[in-house]
Amino acid sequence: MTRPIVVLGGYGRIGRLCVQELVARTRAPIKIAGRNAQRAESVALSFEARASASYTDASQPRVLARTLEGAAAVVACCGGDLGGALQTALELRVPFVGLSPISLGARGRAHVGELAWKAQVPIVLHAGALPGIPGLLAESLVRRLPAIRRLEIASTGPFAASDTARRDQGAARESLAAGAALPRRLPELWSFAEPVGRRALVRGSSADLEGFTASHLVDELRYLEPPQGWLARAFASALRAAGGPGFAVAARAFGAASEPEAEIEVGADDSLLPAAALATAIVAALLDGQVQAGLASAREAISPALALGELEKRGIRVSVRS
Repeated sequence: MTRPIVVLGGYGRIGRLCVQELVARTRAPIKIAGRNAQRAESVALSFEARASASYTDASQPRVLARTLEGAAAVVACCGGDLGGALQTALELRVPFVGLSPISLGARGRAHVGELAWKAQVPIVLHAGALPGIPGLLAESLVRRLPAIRRLEIASTGPFAASDTARRDQGAARESLAAGAALPRRLPELWSFAEPVGRRALVRGSSADLEGFTASHLVDELRYLEPPQGWLARAFASALRAAGGPGFAVAARAFGAASEPEAEIEVGADDSLLPAAALATAIVAALLDGQVQAGLASAREAISPALALGELEKRGIRVSVRS
């Protein structure tokens, strides 16, 4: 009997898309799990025999363990504090794929990595669009060019259309800022491909880029995203640079010259489809035995070329210039 893939929060906006992508991309049965059993059942019925519903609570290890027992993998789309779910997956030796931003710190990463290696279980964090795609683009450029002095990565900002998403992003931002304070500078304009166009951006942090410069011998890495709150509204109005609708992440690599040597951009109507497509590509690679045991981010778990190819198959715009 084929073991199921458990999708925690599979009835939310991103969760439903993940279930849809997993049904299309894999042959495994999908178990939609969460605290709202009625919503889980409603979504499961729309996928007929391929999906089933299960009540669980990620904050209660014993309840969650009954849901994860015997699963091929668990995909966490539920947001919030995923530490308990991660620990339960490790104890049951169930591969874990998380989409929400999680900042473990150096000690936390080392501890989780050691536990995952001992259990011989793949643990993949930052497998959504943001964080997720910025690290993939950075990794792709490093593999394309022999030497990079500076990397610039810009995004239109993470999905924030739910209270859970806003809470998760706020917690991750505070955690990252506590580790390395970012200089306060005026916003600058970045031109994404149409229909997104120009955006006013400021220095930010993305969890999937932690430690990238040290491990890849890149002198400088700048990550830019839209400013938050009243500052965003004020500068968008003053600079008239709000841009068009849509989601985009772009990366530029510089050598000794002032002009970029290579550029990559990913774009879509919104950030949910790229997030679900990337998470599903990682799960598919995991089921095929292509993801090694231990702790990894999306850029470490899957080949950037493979990941970008999977995004293109889902109708997501990917352009490469050199």
